[in-house]
Amino acid sequence: MAEQVKGADSTAEFAPVVSGLKEVDTSDLQKKISTKYEQRCLLYFFSKEKNNWITRGKGNIKIQKHEDAPFYQMVLYEEKTFKLRLCAMVPMKGELQANEGSDRSWTFACTDYSGKDEDEPGEKKGLLQSCAIKFKDSEIANKFKAEFEKYQEENQKAASSKKGTEEAKKEETDEAKKEEAEKNSN
Repeated sequence: MAEQVKGADSTAEFAPVVSGLKEVDTSDLQKKISTKYEQRCLLYFFSKEKNNWITRGKGNIKIQKHEDAPFYQMVLYEEKTFKLRLCAMVPMKGELQANEGSDRSWTFACTDYSGKDEDEPGEKKGLLQSCAIKFKDSEIANKFKAEFEKYQEENQKAASSKKGTEEAKKEETDEAKKEEAEKNSN
């Protein structure tokens, strides 16, 4: 048993440094998002200025789908700070390429929406990034590649069906306008 030291009782009081924070209820939003794939990894972005790979964050890469959206997205929050480090749609074009010198790392290009645009209100603007993602071993890396390609195909199908739906709506609108024009001419 540890001995207690006399006079060592702490009377310090700690007050929060930041005040006025409100808790945000995200439970409804969380229910609408389903995670299809999740794996721990390291994320790197390529810096053109430094001509080098820069560590962006360490955490779980997630491939998710929102029930109201037809597309799949990739999200990575840094594990200790929970800062958003990657928010991108699984690209429909392009492919994962093996990173030189490593069998457990893949590179790809994507439009990343995780950056801060605090000056401009509204939607964040995407930034085209070259990314590298590194896993614990090659088996996990190959599993990620298979999942990535699977959801890449799903996004391609969703895009083509969306274009088909838009074209069908346009044709219906054009037909309705023709019928209305015929009625008005008679």
